[in-house]
Amino acid sequence: MTVIGVAMLIFILQAALESGKWFANDRNVGEIAGKGVPVEEFDARVKQGLENVKRQSQQTTVDPGTEDMIVQQTWTQMINEIVYSKEYEKLGISVSEDELYDLMLVHPDRYVIQQFTDRETGRINKDFMDPQTGQLDVKKLKALVEQMNEQQEQAWSELEKAVKQSRIAVKYNNLIKKGLYVTTLEAKQDYIAQNKQFSVRYVEKKYNAVPDSTIKVTDADLTAYYNEHQNDYQQEQETRKAEYISYDVVTAPEDIETIKSDMSRVAEEFKGRNRTEDSAYVIAEADSRTFDLSLHKKGSLSPEIDSLMFSEPVGFVYGPYMENNSYKVAKLIDEKMLADSVKARHALIAFKGAMRAAPTVTRTKAQAKAKADSLFKLINEKKIKFEDANQLSDDAVSKLKTGDMGWFNESAQLAVPFKDGALAAKKGEVIVVESDFGYHIIEVTDRSKKETKYVQVAIIDRKIEPSTKTVQNYYSKAGEFAGKYKTAEAFQKAVEDRKLSKRVADNVKEGDKTIAGLESPREFVRWMYNDKTKKGSVSDVFEMGNKFVVAVLTEIRPKGIAALDLVRDQVEPKAREKKKMELFSDEFNKNLTGANLDALAQKMQLHVEKMDNLSFNTYSIPGAGREDYLVGTAVSMKAASVSKPIPGHSGVFILALDNIKDAPVAKDYKNIQTQTASALQSRVDNEVFDALKDNAKIVDKKAKYY
Repeated sequence: MTVIGVAMLIFILQAALESGKWFANDRNVGEIAGKGVPVEEFDARVKQGLENVKRQSQQTTVDPGTEDMIVQQTWTQMINEIVYSKEYEKLGISVSEDELYDLMLVHPDRYVIQQFTDRETGRINKDFMDPQTGQLDVKKLKALVEQMNEQQEQAWSELEKAVKQSRIAVKYNNLIKKGLYVTTLEAKQDYIAQNKQFSVRYVEKKYNAVPDSTIKVTDADLTAYYNEHQNDYQQEQETRKAEYISYDVVTAPEDIETIKSDMSRVAEEFKGRNRTEDSAYVIAEADSRTFDLSLHKKGSLSPEIDSLMFSEPVGFVYGPYMENNSYKVAKLIDEKMLADSVKARHALIAFKGAMRAAPTVTRTKAQAKAKADSLFKLINEKKIKFEDANQLSDDAVSKLKTGDMGWFNESAQLAVPFKDGALAAKKGEVIVVESDFGYHIIEVTDRSKKETKYVQVAIIDRKIEPSTKTVQNYYSKAGEFAGKYKTAEAFQKAVEDRKLSKRVADNVKEGDKTIAGLESPREFVRWMYNDKTKKGSVSDVFEMGNKFVVAVLTEIRPKGIAALDLVRDQVEPKAREKKKMELFSDEFNKNLTGANLDALAQKMQLHVEKMDNLSFNTYSIPGAGREDYLVGTAVSMKAASVSKPIPGHSGVFILALDNIKDAPVAKDYKNIQTQTASALQSRVDNEVFDALKDNAKIVDKKAKYY
């Protein structure tokens, strides 16, 4: 959806300028351990990462999700380099040239293996696979390295850096792991915590037993609770809150009629097009811009057209008809009788950029077609045998079997043009077909007698969507609102007076890329964090998918302990719960006589629950959930004693400890020592990095640029 108009263009330019995306005084994307990270250096690394992904996936573009991932990976890598490098220097940790060579070309590191692994199958690329083991063939890898071009050498150099960095990190973390030791006493304590059991009975009065409406909470109660629990409201980074109204663009009835009328024109023109003109016409008129080359058997087309396309003559046009929020026109382009199965062999002539083409393939698409056509001609003129053409194939696997594909049918997992072409060919016929992999020279060596009718159908689609005029009308409404109500008070009053639906974007961080219910809200987030945006500021119009949004910034919650006013909604239920806890505790103290839990439960109309196998490591209490206070109290009590009221997560408890069963005597604690040490060591890789990162006082400003 695009809005045409000078006002929108000015707004977009203004938003980009104010966001700092193009022109920023601070040219750093952040600070790591007091060192600024220049945007130019960071951006160069991001671009290199994107190029690596494109090359590996053999695609020309990268989706926004992958781009975000590369940005974050680059940031983490730079933190890693700067934070860890000081530690490595202190300890003298390094990777020698011989060691790096071994990690790259003798015993390839996991990063190297990843570069030659097919993302779809999870297997090594066939051109670099050892056919005996299915693993990466180091001989083929060395051969590639010896004939790399400049671009490949640069990528290899970056890979070496990553492998070296990874290896040094492993050495550093292993040093720390080796320094972690669990004593016999610690192992014994852990053993007892797991195996010493307590038989308990308890009575619980749940907080939800008393309606919230009956418990009044004063400002003094809120302040008292907040002051006691301030650390519970600690924010690791700043967040902001905005309220907004949304003008959702809806297709007008006249828009639908206009689209239908135009598709009637398309249907008439389509009837007059001949076979050679069909593909160009479809691509020119269809919103999808695609001409479907695949063949369909009966039952595989849309129910609206399936029967028609198998009963009408070639050239038949149907429509316009509505399907999946689009008007469509369908034309029967061709019909063929395909064999149910064929046996075939093939040779592949790939070109640079084709799917799964080896890095050594440098020919252009035109050169590949010319070569395939030449071989096709030589085979048909019987100047060469098919086996000779196959030896020039770029499909290394098919070479081993002289291109033999064996028998296959229409359900085979093969490229559609390849499959359809082979099934339509006669026995002994040689054909050339193009697919995403290149040009296939195919010879059908055998063919089943049974045939099935298939049809090729071209479909022109036109999405039912608002016209430019309709979009402009909605934009004008949003623009009128934004221009008229420029203060928070005016915004809120207008929403109320106009009976508009107001929505909330809460706890938004500067780097957030998503907001529930809004499409591509990045500029909205940038506005919320712009230096010129203050609490109470009202935005201009944001275009997000099929919505026009006008917002007011209602809260700024700085990093650190949030002020009571900002967390009042969170504090109030906790303060009310505390008052219930005090009320229930008084009830327990008043009604408890000696150690008689049964009498207590009867007086308070509660139940006595029992648990025989409670231990220090007990995670959950049946019917109550996680109750650490209850567990901690139980393991610290003496047998045949009753506790004071215990405040829990779900309610208030009174606990009676009936019996203690000591842990069986163990011969030694070596297994426990090993298990506990292993558990500690497993935390090193993540927690050491987090600790060093926290100590580095990192300032992240990436959101101003990405």
